Amino acid sequence: MTAHDHQIDQDEETESSGSGLGSYLPRWRPTSSTDLGLAEKRVLKFVQTPLKLYNTATTFGKVWTLRTNNEVPENKVPLVMLHGMGAGIGIWVLNLDTIAKGRRVYALDLLGFGRSSRPHFPSSVEGVEDQYMSSIEQWRSANNLTRFTLLGHSFGGYLATLYAKKYPQHIAHLVLADPWGFTQMPEEKMQIPLRWKLVINVLKPFNIFSGLRAAGPLGPRLVNKMRPDLQVKFTKHVKDVDAVPNYIYHCNAQNPSGEVAFKSLHLEMGYAQSPLIDRISDLDRDIPVTMIYGAQSWMDPTNGYRVQEMREGMAPVAVELILNAGHHVYADDPERFNSLLSEACSMYESADTSSSIQ
Repeated sequence: MTAHDHQIDQDEETESSGSGLGSYLPRWRPTSSTDLGLAEKRVLKFVQTPLKLYNTATTFGKVWTLRTNNEVPENKVPLVMLHGMGAGIGIWVLNLDTIAKGRRVYALDLLGFGRSSRPHFPSSVEGVEDQYMSSIEQWRSANNLTRFTLLGHSFGGYLATLYAKKYPQHIAHLVLADPWGFTQMPEEKMQIPLRWKLVINVLKPFNIFSGLRAAGPLGPRLVNKMRPDLQVKFTKHVKDVDAVPNYIYHCNAQNPSGEVAFKSLHLEMGYAQSPLIDRISDLDRDIPVTMIYGAQSWMDPTNGYRVQEMREGMAPVAVELILNAGHHVYADDPERFNSLLSEACSMYESADTSSSIQ
């Protein structure tokens, strides 16, 4: 056992795959909850900060949780991190060591993703949002957090914004990394060639990663073929070049619970049914916001500047553009992203602000 093996204190693993027909599926899809756990461990071994990994119980199922086990000053506000679509806590491997310097960091697998439970979600926008808000609030209460900086990437940014709106008393600073769900669907739809319209209509009934699961034993290879950039993004720090693609495969080869929830939230071409740009005005005026965009991303940074205008006279809204980054800003330029995030975390801390730390 290496020295780093002693740094990870891990509770009992999440439950294995179900019974009945589901228990036979791994014979076609080379995955299981055990395989996902091993894939996660393979990625997180590159984090030097001591980690605690455990389940947090909610009424909707278990939320798999990562907590840094570093010593921190009492006045330092913790950071809570919400991943994006199809990801899990392992995607923060390039960020944890830097961000955890001087503060406690928590990351969770959202319900329906990663190693968290994969429950049934309602089919309505309101139902999905309510279930996520309730599960995150129950997670917060169980982890004895009173006030924290909340970071969300992409879909996690959508959920982080909704949580900050509903529970402003717990939010010291809202940080949105290339957040999904702000842009309104244009009244005049883009002119799409007929052949692509046919493809879109054929794929409409399916979930995002259906093809990955349908590929069976070819699925792991499919991730490498479709996302060769994953190796490039992480390889400088994660010397095991297949570790992240392998982790992403196992995250998305499981029961597509979170995908189904996400599908209920969006319209054609990925637009949100209930865009956040129409709802951000309800965010408490005293919550500062930092929005970090990749200059080469498909997310529209003009939403950040619109939020700035809409919240003029309220707590500051900072909009940051990382020039050499795409949608995955935390991995495309981790040094710049970590610097911006560390600055955002410390910007509004005060000596009288504290939280219960386990």
